[in-house]
Amino acid sequence: MESLRQVDFSDLSFPAIAVYKNPKDYPDAYVARVWEGARNLPTNTLIKRETLQEIRKDIKAAGFTTRLTRTEGEDPVIAETWLR
Repeated sequence: MESLRQVDFSDLSFPAIAVYKNPKDYPDAYVARVWEGARNLPTNTLIKRETLQEIRKDIKAAGFTTRLTRTEGEDPVIAETWLR
């Protein structure tokens, strides 16, 4: 996927995006994965970028406006989460 702007979020009741820094499957990248927040389930939709700034730019362009920082107890590769 080139951009989260291409995603049709209408089937998700509570879309969220989790941003990961250097996850195991993409160890040299930032990854933004779409989640169905209402059921706390990841989707197979994601983008990857080299920098956090690039990820944030795409997330904001897709209409996500609320950024949450990682909380204690969450996986340390999680950088932040975004909500609409």
